[in-house]
Amino acid sequence: MCPWGLRASSGLPPDPVEFSACHRFDHPLDQVAAAFLDPAAHVGRYELVGDRDIEVLQVTEADGALDLQTVRTVQGEVPAVAQKIIKATNTVTTTDRWDRADGGTVRGTSRVEASNVPGTATITATLQAAGPDACTYDVDLDLALKIPLIGDRFVKLLRPQVQEILDAEFDAWDRWLAQGGAS
Repeated sequence: MCPWGLRASSGLPPDPVEFSACHRFDHPLDQVAAAFLDPAAHVGRYELVGDRDIEVLQVTEADGALDLQTVRTVQGEVPAVAQKIIKATNTVTTTDRWDRADGGTVRGTSRVEASNVPGTATITATLQAAGPDACTYDVDLDLALKIPLIGDRFVKLLRPQVQEILDAEFDAWDRWLAQGGAS
């Protein structure tokens, strides 16, 4: 489990660049796990962060696992220096796999591709109990931009946007859970 907040990995030039973040949900693991294994919760979360034109392309639910592929339109902010390479509006396709492991822990992997971004994001996440009435959500994000010579340095410029995206995701899950699973 990482300290609360966002941190970039250390070491020599990482390829891809990794970010880690953690969040605490003040809800029991079973309640949060049920949301993460529910396709409607993912769609609701996207709506809560302001995404539009959300479409579910594929859903498979079996034996405590969820395979989900979605596409949606995302509007974001891009630093002025990056606007020639990355556009603010993107069609984002996300392919998720969430499953319940032994002991109730939920693990997820996601691959995120955006129409106007030359690269991909790969996310691994874990939900685990933090007592009877809370759980933690640990996220590792590998962002690989296909920009010759400057990809890693360019990702560092996007650090504030990565923080905002993760904060918005945590907030959307909190709101989804607080509303009892309704957007």
